[in-house]
Amino acid sequence: MEDDKDKRILELEHRIAELESKSSGTASTRSDDCTETNPEALGRQYNVSSKEAHPLSAIEPVHELSPNHIERYSRQMILSNGFGVHGQLSLLSSSVLIIGAGGIGSTVILYLAASGIGRMGIVDFDVVEVSNLHRQVIHTTQRVGWNKAVSACYSVQQLNPSANCLAYNEEVTHENVERLVSSYDCIVDCSDNPRTRYLINDACVLVGKPLVSGSAVGTEGQLTVYNSTKKEQSPCYRCLYPRPSATGQCRACSDAGVLGPVPGLIGILQSMEVIKLLTGEGDTMDRRLLMYDSMSTNFMNIKKPPKQPKCPVCGPNATIKNMIDSRESLLTADGPRRIAAPSQLPDSLQVTCQEYHKIRESQTEHILLDVRVKTQFDLCALPGSVHIPMAELVQQLEKVEGISKGKLPIFCLCRRGVDSVEAVRVLQEARPSHPGIHSVQNIRGGLDQWRQTVNPAFPKY
Repeated sequence: MEDDKDKRILELEHRIAELESKSSGTASTRSDDCTETNPEALGRQYNVSSKEAHPLSAIEPVHELSPNHIERYSRQMILSNGFGVHGQLSLLSSSVLIIGAGGIGSTVILYLAASGIGRMGIVDFDVVEVSNLHRQVIHTTQRVGWNKAVSACYSVQQLNPSANCLAYNEEVTHENVERLVSSYDCIVDCSDNPRTRYLINDACVLVGKPLVSGSAVGTEGQLTVYNSTKKEQSPCYRCLYPRPSATGQCRACSDAGVLGPVPGLIGILQSMEVIKLLTGEGDTMDRRLLMYDSMSTNFMNIKKPPKQPKCPVCGPNATIKNMIDSRESLLTADGPRRIAAPSQLPDSLQVTCQEYHKIRESQTEHILLDVRVKTQFDLCALPGSVHIPMAELVQQLEKVEGISKGKLPIFCLCRRGVDSVEAVRVLQEARPSHPGIHSVQNIRGGLDQWRQTVNPAFPKY
């Protein structure tokens, strides 16, 4: 009995020694100074340059699962629909490039890292801001000011220490996008502007990579797959939108707002499309466009038109044959015509925030006309502001005339000094028929500039 007890103790001591050895080995693979309080060290660990590091060496295929693989990924391998060991080996042997580590990219990155993707590249040149955190759940308050790609890689390592994650702290351009996408098996577009979407699409077509595209703004989102070759090549982005002529109509989250769970859900759906593309399981969204309305909890599937013979990048007579052509197509596209830009107003119709601040301090009687939308005005406003949204200004000219009384100067204000320029133009044109409207001036830079140059305590949103 005593011998059995001693033998059991020896076995336990041996097992503890093995575990300590493994723990020590794992710890030694990571730099001791790479902590959340040392972003510079983390940047050195994760950052790569598309110019210096590409093309990357091919990822080594994984032919056999380790005990750690089995323990970590077992719940998705025991599915009865056929994913199994083959599906997991496919993920471990694959690479994915995620462009954008914002609201959509956050959940894409986390779920793909958790699923066991062999190599992940994350592209984002932006930094984490407090206003991001309600939707960009991969980042934290402690990492405000960090590069988003580096922050995302750090979260990936915390979630799955065996994950291979590379951060690209650079903007996507016609010069680097082809190098970036060429080294990965699947590309995920989580960007937030049309120009980048066209560049990514064109590069994916030119090098033959499937593209999983998602977008979200306000309370709605969209998802689809472009350039898939699962059966035959599916339509690309330009098959649906040949030219970026309507880019001015696209809204940004910073202007239109976004409800946090919406991009999160779109990102989760994108990660599922990536898994299906890499494993060959299930039907992907290459022939369909999914539209999601969070307010009605409505998912609508729309059949996409087929691949277009006249497509400028994937058609048989394509005119875009390299990324120089892609860039030129964007430069020559008919973009939106802005009605008025700050530089188009003469200096006599504009004041700086500092100059307007002096007017307020001198208590000179005047009218401060805030032309932002109601939701923004309700967030914050300068005391004494008169609120008339830009969309209602033409219908409210009599009201403006009444409060100006033909003698009070009007100063127009908005968030960034763009809509207020248009307000000045509208009021200037109305003055001959509305003599009660006195002098009108734009406050340059709007409330953003006010916060930067006059009152740093004014809310940022």
